[in-house]
Amino acid sequence: MDATITEDETIELLKKQFEKYRPDWKDEILKHSIIVRDLSLFLAGFIKDKVDVDFLGNACMLHDIGYATAKDKIRHGVVGAEFLRGQGLEKYAKACERHIGIGITKDEALELGLGDKDLVPVTIEEKILCYCDNLDFFDKETKIHTIKSSDDVVKRFTEELGSAYKAKTEKFNRMIEYAVGKEGMLEFLRFVKEYNLRLRMMSELNP
Repeated sequence: MDATITEDETIELLKKQFEKYRPDWKDEILKHSIIVRDLSLFLAGFIKDKVDVDFLGNACMLHDIGYATAKDKIRHGVVGAEFLRGQGLEKYAKACERHIGIGITKDEALELGLGDKDLVPVTIEEKILCYCDNLDFFDKETKIHTIKSSDDVVKRFTEELGSAYKAKTEKFNRMIEYAVGKEGMLEFLRFVKEYNLRLRMMSELNP
């Protein structure tokens, strides 16, 4: 049975890992995780299927915990999952290892040296997490986070991973957006516009 964890405990666990191993990354990882959580919980409110919002929020806070100790970027999902399993958090571990891009198939995982199982999001919570994680674009020079559109995500993934990934990403994004609905997506776009303004104000106040 999974151990339970509160929102405050997820934040403390995240901070502890980065304070120990990557203190230089702690603030931005925390900020990114909060962004993904806020976007995910907003979208979840429009989805008719039952969404475990407590789990979703906590999974968002923990999804990048593997960056603290992963040697390579591509391994941060499986490394984070291994750590979370050690904490008795199996459900969160699955969300962690399945959140990269729009998921990694078994064949892709084998090719990348990530093991011999599918690392593709399965639950609605895992899919929302993936979708929202991809929307946060971070500029390393300015240190500014900007929430962009799912079309920008498709463009980025196509440039980084090739044209074969384009159709897969479009299909994944449309699946989430269909579940949210037209009115929900319009509300989400308004929310994103306001959220980006807040992010820019915060960056100006704390350069």
